[in-house]
Amino acid sequence: MRIANLIFGDPLKTENLASERLTKVKALAVFSSDVISSVAYATEEILLALGVVLAYSFSVSVTGVIIGLLAVISVSYWQTLEAYPNGGGAFAVAFENLGEFFGLIASSALLVDYTLTSAVGLSAGTSAIISAIPVLAPYRVSICLIALLIIVVMNLRGAQESATVFSIPTYGFIGLMLIMVVGGIFIPASPEVSETVAKGMNKVTDGMLFIVLLRAFAAGCCALTGMETIACGVTAFKEPQYKNARIALVSMGVILSVLFMGISFLADKYSIIPNSSETVVSQIARHVFGTGFWYYMSQLATTCILFLAVNTSFASFPRLASILAKQKYIPTRFANLGDRLAFSNGIIMLGFIAMLLIITFKGDSHALIPLYAIGVYLSYTLSQGGMVVHWLKKRGVNWHIKAAINALGALATLVTFVIILESKFLHGAWIVTILVPLLFYGFRTVNRRYLSANNELDIKRGGLGDLLKPLKATKPKVVVPISRVHKGTLAALRFAASLSDDAVAVIVNVSSKETERLKLAWRSLNFNIPLVILDSPYRSVVNPFLDFLFEQDDREPERGKAIVVMPSFVTGKFWHNILHNQTATIFKTALLYRRQKSEQTRVIVEIPYQMKIS
Repeated sequence: MRIANLIFGDPLKTENLASERLTKVKALAVFSSDVISSVAYATEEILLALGVVLAYSFSVSVTGVIIGLLAVISVSYWQTLEAYPNGGGAFAVAFENLGEFFGLIASSALLVDYTLTSAVGLSAGTSAIISAIPVLAPYRVSICLIALLIIVVMNLRGAQESATVFSIPTYGFIGLMLIMVVGGIFIPASPEVSETVAKGMNKVTDGMLFIVLLRAFAAGCCALTGMETIACGVTAFKEPQYKNARIALVSMGVILSVLFMGISFLADKYSIIPNSSETVVSQIARHVFGTGFWYYMSQLATTCILFLAVNTSFASFPRLASILAKQKYIPTRFANLGDRLAFSNGIIMLGFIAMLLIITFKGDSHALIPLYAIGVYLSYTLSQGGMVVHWLKKRGVNWHIKAAINALGALATLVTFVIILESKFLHGAWIVTILVPLLFYGFRTVNRRYLSANNELDIKRGGLGDLLKPLKATKPKVVVPISRVHKGTLAALRFAASLSDDAVAVIVNVSSKETERLKLAWRSLNFNIPLVILDSPYRSVVNPFLDFLFEQDDREPERGKAIVVMPSFVTGKFWHNILHNQTATIFKTALLYRRQKSEQTRVIVEIPYQMKIS
């Protein structure tokens, strides 16, 4: 316990929840790190899609179109924050206005996006490290996993502590990138590739140009993933929550626009060519800062912000999971706050899935990026479509204008979604088209299971039968399954004798030698409880015992079901359990899940013996 408190911090009381909410400055660092960090790889993705010939003619133009899309999405979410001041994520908006089907599709897409974002951020951050220190290339996956572990631990410590720690590198990255962009404007570039580009342009047809530009646009749209997070996390802000969230939303959009356009401009100015050994941002930093202290500081800041981009997912994924859990679409344990007032189960789940993705894709950000823009633009479309329906229902002041703005946002993100899906489908996006329906099916299945369980347990419904009748004061039958005589067995037998004088011990004979030893021990101890030995020709332990137990029930049904008293022992350490057969657990599981004709309740009592050995 002391070690856990040292790592994760002391537990916090529920009344401390309000103090765990974030200021605008800290919330911007937590919720915008994903969006802002994308400038470290979005320009590179555009350049890779355009190729050498077209990169120097259209990269800035493509970036400008994406920034226009950013403006549309920002204004749309500005309205969402007004309409849903308690949290207007895609799930809430789509579920309320478009129905369960579209709400669950939106939440499925977002969960996939958050999961992939965490893996992309870690992979891209590791690439920044390797660009500065190439000898670390063989340790790519290990670096990703170490960074993931640190982020998981920090988030488990609570929102305030993680936000405080993550604010410094976020604002450090923004400051250094602004210095790089401004400084790069005044540093002259060499026009040595202009003739090559001109010759190559003559060979590009209009049809080829259109297709390549669409693919470049789709690749660069990864810069806008994460715009949803502030709408999802309104409740994490200090009061007034939605107004502070709006300020953070605008600040995030402005910072992203300046940095994204600045980096694309410098990449065009310096004729940067993407390569596998060094990122585009690293090449620009070498042009601006040289290879001294400020270059390494810029790479360190880039690495930190990319790693911290993962924190956006860790702030949003558990919150969305808690909403789904409250609606009974995923296990309800995800709705519970942990000791540090963080959604611990969601954090741990996201960390585990991110670990699997990193190992599977070997920490390659270029392999992961095509996957994760699909889900987010689908959720954007459903969210903005839901907002259109919201304004049509609620009306109010200037509702026509508001509905038109959200309709424009829905149309823009839908077109973007289709372009990304078409251009990235064969590069891995097909995986997302399978995962989203699977998650949707899983949500529906879990929800229907919860509804069925509630219906069966609801006392307002019929079928109470004998449950309301008082129990007769009859002497109970008690059965004690044993495998050998030890201290735990004696404790269980003593308790069984205290319950009733009609108690019997039962052993299943799977080893003649062991059974003979037990019979000798039984005689020597002079127990007043009879011992029944059951034959088992096929060496099954559970079935002979259950047959005997049900036979006892049927013999005198008016006395009810026999009480089962199970001896067990608790090992000194958790891993010691694998050294034992866990017979008590096997018996208990079989009894709990074996269907019986009678509706009477079976009482199962487990008598644990605490072992002192550690």
